[in-house]
This record gives sequence, C-alpha cells and structure tokens, in this order.
Amino acid sequence: MTGQLHNKRLTIRALSISAVVLDGFPPLVKQLPVLLLFTVAVVISLIVPTANITSVPALIAAAVLLAVATGLAGILPRVDPTGRVIVMIPAIDFLVIGVLRFATGESTSIFASLAILPAVWIAASPGRRHIAYAFVGVLGGLLVPFFLGSTLEDNPNEIARGLFSACAFTLAAAVVNDLGRLARRNISDLQAKEHATLMELQRASVVQQALLPTGGMDAVGYDSAGMCLPSKTISGDFFDWYKASNGIAITLGDVMGKGVGAGIIAATVRAVVRSARNHDDLATALDRASDALASDLADASTFATMFHARLDDRTGAVRYIDAGHGLTIHVSAQGSWSRLASDNLPIGLSSGEAWTIGHLQLEPGDTLVSCSDGILDLYDGTVESLRHIADIVDSSVDAADVIFRIRAVITGSDLTDDDITVVALRRLAL
Repeated sequence: MTGQLHNKRLTIRALSISAVVLDGFPPLVKQLPVLLLFTVAVVISLIVPTANITSVPALIAAAVLLAVATGLAGILPRVDPTGRVIVMIPAIDFLVIGVLRFATGESTSIFASLAILPAVWIAASPGRRHIAYAFVGVLGGLLVPFFLGSTLEDNPNEIARGLFSACAFTLAAAVVNDLGRLARRNISDLQAKEHATLMELQRASVVQQALLPTGGMDAVGYDSAGMCLPSKTISGDFFDWYKASNGIAITLGDVMGKGVGAGIIAATVRAVVRSARNHDDLATALDRASDALASDLADASTFATMFHARLDDRTGAVRYIDAGHGLTIHVSAQGSWSRLASDNLPIGLSSGEAWTIGHLQLEPGDTLVSCSDGILDLYDGTVESLRHIADIVDSSVDAADVIFRIRAVITGSDLTDDDITVVALRRLAL
C-alpha cells in the first residue's frame, strides 16, 4: 500500500511538472500541435468519404485564421515580453476550431475534440481564472457554427452538446491548472531548499578555506606558499604547515573522491595529523590518521594519499613520509629536480608495516613542492607532467611566485575537473 501511494505521488508530481513545462514553452511551440492537427483534419476531410467538406469558404477562412494565430505566436513574444496578450492566440484557435466544425459538417464533424488543445494551453497558466477562460473558449468555439448560419432546427442538440463538451473540457483544464499549481509550489520548495543547501556549502567552503594556513611558516630563511582550488564547492584536498616538535611540519593530503564527503574526511585527517605535532616521530601522525580512516571512518570506505614532512629549519634537513602520494619534487637552486617516490600505502589502507621515512637536504635556493593529482590533468595526466612544475619553480623568484604561476596555468585551462592543491617551500638563497 505504501509503495502504491508513493508511486501515485510520483505520478502526480510528474504530471504537475509537465503542466509547468507546458506553460514554459514558447507560444510558437504550443501552437504547433494545433497547426499539425488542423492539417490532419483537412487531409482527413479530403480523403475520407464520410468526412465531407460542407463549406469550402469556411475551411479557407479557418486556415487563414490559423495562419494569423501562428504568426502571432512567433511575433508576440518579441513585442510583448510580459505575455499579457498571448492569450489572444488560443482564443483565435477556439474560433478556428469552431469554423473548422462548420466547414466539416457542423454537428457531424469529428473535430470538436481539437478544442482541448487551446483549453490546456490556457489552463496551464497560473491562476484559477484561466479555468473560466478555458470554459468560455471551448463553449464559444463550439457555438461558432450558429453565428455562421446554423439553426437549432438543423442541429437541435447542438447547444446541449456544446455545454456538455465545454464542461468536460473544463474539468480537464481544471486538472491541468491544479497540477500546474502543485508543480509551481513543488518547484518553489525545491528552489528554496537548493538555495539553503548552496548557502550551507558556501559557508562550509569559507570555513574550509579558513583552516588553510595563510601566513608564512615563521621560519627564518624559508619562504612558503600554498593554494587549494576545489573542483566543487568543497575540496577533498588540504595543505598545512605549523610549528612542531624540533621544526616545522608540512602536510599535503588528497582524499579519494570530491565534494562534501571528501571535504569532511579531509578536515578529520588534518586534525588528526595536527594532534601529533608534539611527537618527533613522523610515523605517529600517519598512524593516527590511518587508524581514524580504518576504524572511525570505516563505513566511508575511503583512503587518502599524503605527503607529511618535518623541516629542521636550522639545518635544512627534511624528514618525510610519502603515503601513496608520489607527487612531490625537490628542485635544486641550479634547476635540476627529482621526484620523491612513495614506498608506502595510502593512509586507511595500512598493511601493518612500518612507515618508510625519507630524507633530503634543502640547500639555499632549493624548493620543495608537493601537489595533488589534479595538477597532472593540466598536462598529459602522467607523473611526467611534474617536469612542467619543475620548470615553473626554476623560473620563479619565490614560493608565492610558484603558486601564482601555477594558478595562472589553471586559470587558462579547462582540462581539469579535479581538486588542485599545491604547497611550496623554498629555502632562501644566502
């Protein structure tokens, strides 16, 4: 029973939305079915022996009126953007159908049902008054033959037939009008909900951006900069730097997926990694993050790649763990570069093995750059694309310039739909 009720609601909603869609069509599109069925009616009258044409002049007059209505359907939207006089078109259509009936046998004509088209056209418009307009239009169109010479003696049941048909068509018009009203209300509710959701996402985006470091890492002799550009409102990437035990911590993470879910997990991973700032052992941060994904976020079935490093700002020594990331490069002051390979699984896919810790030395003028995989889509999609980043680094004056130049490449490209995050650390030349 519940399923049947749900299906009925879906059907009503679909019909109601169809009514609004009909109202949203341009007048010329809504006029085309009338033109098509009028043409079919003429063809039937010419080739079917029992559907005779009883008045050729009336048929010609109906065709002329229909041409006028169709022409107005194409012109009026341009000269009357408010649409106040568009109702003239279905009004003419009612007249056309009445004249067509007179030309094809009056009470014996088989084309009276064509009046449903302009009736639905009018009824789809907002406002209960359009139901009355439809009733008047249908009734007026069915009574047109009396104004063209028909008499009650010839058609004694015509008025009763007209009233009955008008009532029947008006009921259909009332249904269409009510469905349209329900659809407009549903659409209004959906738009309000969509707006509220968008505002929530925008606020979440502001909060997420606020979590990213904005100033330098407060280390004498070093320059840092970063950016995080989400493909949607919320990013699944993050970067971070902060004072930690015996140096400066630098992190870049890339959560599988995009959007709100990935953003929530990224914020969680960031917080967990930060919680290990007072531990000198790099593995502590990765263990905690991996445990959070494997246990607390097990139902999310996700993982994250990460580059996490600790800089000794006194010596330039860098210790790092690359958890399945592999998109970090070390560019020397002379322009040569190397990629820091990953020997570890992503966090959340822990195999129980100890994390492999790498080491490098930042000499004066050297730059360390880590980025998310969205950067690869700007080029050929492979890790070989990192050579372009190395070239950008080599031609940049400082870390901020590195980010500025990469951002310029992103702005000039439409080849990526992934989050793009980059963090750059340069040891200043002596």
